[in-house]
Amino acid sequence: MTDLPDWRSRLSHPAVVDTRTGAVGRRLRTDGNVAVLQPVTGGEEWTVPTNQVRPATPDEVAAALADPD
Repeated sequence: MTDLPDWRSRLSHPAVVDTRTGAVGRRLRTDGNVAVLQPVTGGEEWTVPTNQVRPATPDEVAAALADPD
């Protein structure tokens, strides 16, 4: 098995992008048609329709980890 990049080993949930805003978050859970996300650096959770979420690229996650604001 290949070692995962450092950022993947630090995330306990899949990293995704809220396509409405471009915000990168960890998908904590899905409740029906709504995904509950949290910033990859921690913070307040938010909800987004599941059809407005896509997997984050490694570059998007790296940028989010480098700029927590």
